[in-house]
Amino acid sequence: MLNGRPLSINYIAEKVPAILEGWYLGEEGGAGAADVIFGDVNPGGKLPITFPRSVGDLPDFYNHKPSANRSYAFSTRQPLFAFGSGLSYTTFRFDNLRVEPAQILIGGTAKVSVDVTNAGAREGDEVPQLYVHQRVASVTQPVMQLKSFERISLKPGEKKTVEFTVTPEMLSILNVDMHRVVEPGVFDLMVGPGSDKTTTVKLTVTGAHGEAGKPPSAAAPMGSESRVVSNFDDGKVAANYGSWIGAGDMMQGGKSTAALAVVEPGAAGSKGAMQVTGEVVPGGPFLFAGALFSPGAAPMQPANLASKKGISFLAKGDGQTYTLLVLTEVRNGQSGDIPAMTSFVAGPEWKQYSFPFSTFDTDGSDLSGIGFIRTQEPGKFQFQLDKVEIK
Repeated sequence: MLNGRPLSINYIAEKVPAILEGWYLGEEGGAGAADVIFGDVNPGGKLPITFPRSVGDLPDFYNHKPSANRSYAFSTRQPLFAFGSGLSYTTFRFDNLRVEPAQILIGGTAKVSVDVTNAGAREGDEVPQLYVHQRVASVTQPVMQLKSFERISLKPGEKKTVEFTVTPEMLSILNVDMHRVVEPGVFDLMVGPGSDKTTTVKLTVTGAHGEAGKPPSAAAPMGSESRVVSNFDDGKVAANYGSWIGAGDMMQGGKSTAALAVVEPGAAGSKGAMQVTGEVVPGGPFLFAGALFSPGAAPMQPANLASKKGISFLAKGDGQTYTLLVLTEVRNGQSGDIPAMTSFVAGPEWKQYSFPFSTFDTDGSDLSGIGFIRTQEPGKFQFQLDKVEIK
């Protein structure tokens, strides 16, 4: 494409495997495009802007302020192509994101490191990008801001550790008096190949007297003293605390459906189990349906379960692979941060699964939802859950 601004190319994006963005090419633009198209050069460029899905989403930019819903006419809030994204003729894998130290004083620095591996068959360039977000500040902050990036070249199978130094300048904000300051608080450090594909680690910045700028944690919900969330032996879709609901992309204008019911018997001779049935139907940008457990007093209200260590449950079903998705106050899919997730298989026999909170980059202090869902692949599904515990 030859253009100077984002174009409406939804149909093209659906029908072709790749799009070559040329902007306003110079005299050697044709030769450069030919080198990329015929594979003589492996591209490694990244978008410096956001491509929206609809004119109703304009203005669209990655570093917007937190908002409950920025979508237009029941569309998705996800852009067509996100800031910082870009394809290559090879693939790269990001692993082992860490920050050292995890807590610093105002004026201090920290190191963020990530391992990047060329998982494809061609040598290529990747651009790891560092984004920062302060969770609580005297002035509301964008959901993410690009603070650093580095271009690296990797041969097939080669791995390199990329390190960013987090400086006071990166953590500073303009306060209400328009003075640039670093305020104590918790910062999300996000690293990935684009603004829509990041993983997150937490950095705590404390003041001279140990203040961390965080509001006091809420009390644990009543009933959470027990490790058991639900065993369904009473024949009801209920929980010792919080609530279960059927969830799906219908909440965002999609067509997928899910229903919850108790069936007999349950796992290991128990009286009952929760059965989740539904269908993932094409029509939305992110297809999903399943069951959602909300531990708070109201659906999607965060709950403090920091005294717990992880999630455990028994599952069986139609043999398909399902997603276990954990929503937190920060990573809830509403503010631009993608919820953490892993997978499990609901086979023909009951199987126990246990996942520590660390799998989902949370300490459990702000859990707002745990989803057991079928994603992306259209079709009907059915699985059962029993002995769901947060312990």
